[in-house]
Amino acid sequence: QLALEAGCRRVATIDIDVHYGNGTAEGFYRSDNVLTISLHMNHGSWGPSHPQRGSIDELGEGEGFGFNLNIPLPNGTGDRGYAYAMNEVVVPAVEKFEPSMTVMIIGQDSSAFDPNGRQCLTMDGYREIGQIVHKLADKFSDGRLLIVQEGGYHITYSAYCLHATLEGALDLPHLLLSDPIAYYPEDEALAVKVVDSIKQYWKDTVPLFGED
Repeated sequence: QLALEAGCRRVATIDIDVHYGNGTAEGFYRSDNVLTISLHMNHGSWGPSHPQRGSIDELGEGEGFGFNLNIPLPNGTGDRGYAYAMNEVVVPAVEKFEPSMTVMIIGQDSSAFDPNGRQCLTMDGYREIGQIVHKLADKFSDGRLLIVQEGGYHITYSAYCLHATLEGALDLPHLLLSDPIAYYPEDEALAVKVVDSIKQYWKDTVPLFGED
């Protein structure tokens, strides 16, 4: 909201916390000036206090219809699955929206060892997401990128993953830290199927994706 009040015409938020970014979505659910994108574990509603499910059909209302985009991902999505989701649906959405400011909301609770989630992201995955968002901010927002830190409950590995995200977002030419765990099993194939179905749903439903 501060960015809009400061003169930014459009703001895109990209949230990779393991939980649905329901607060951001609710705040701009009826606005076409803010594109909210949330990649999260497919966890559904948290009960009466958090009735939003983070499902693909929660697209916004009124002028905001089609500007709240949810990407609920299966457990075990991993680095390649997240990269696929970013490149196949997040990047095209941001390119169509053309934001004048980009906000990346990061949570290390999507990491491989977090006790709160099972998304299996490693340092490589976080770094690549940071690189993708960096390129989007450079292309559309004149480099204006705000990074908001959220959850992460494996204290040690969360720090490594945050470091990797910043390496990507800063587009550093060389890695400064290596991953203390080089391998963790992930289920890319299922994630690809889920992302492809979301992409088709958006094409059929969201006006923004119907534009040439």
